[in-house]
Amino acid sequence: MSKRKCLSIKEKYLILHEVDKGVKKKEIALKFGIPPNSLSTIIKNRDKIQNYDSSKSCSKCLKTCVYEDVDEAVLKWIQTMRDKMFRSLDLS
Repeated sequence: MSKRKCLSIKEKYLILHEVDKGVKKKEIALKFGIPPNSLSTIIKNRDKIQNYDSSKSCSKCLKTCVYEDVDEAVLKWIQTMRDKMFRSLDLS
């Protein structure tokens, strides 16, 4: 286990499923290639992982945007500017 492995939410959910089935934690850690302390952290964050909204994009992180309204405004501005740029190209 030389490099740090980043697990997706789906993989973490599978790990929790293995824990629920009663598989030894050491075996789970070896199977997924993670250190035992990372497995303990996943188990500790069980509620967050199980309650994660799967409709969100395929992410590996449970963090949400702090300023969602700003994020949406920037996205809307980018789309508007892109549309204006394409319209100006069409007129030429």
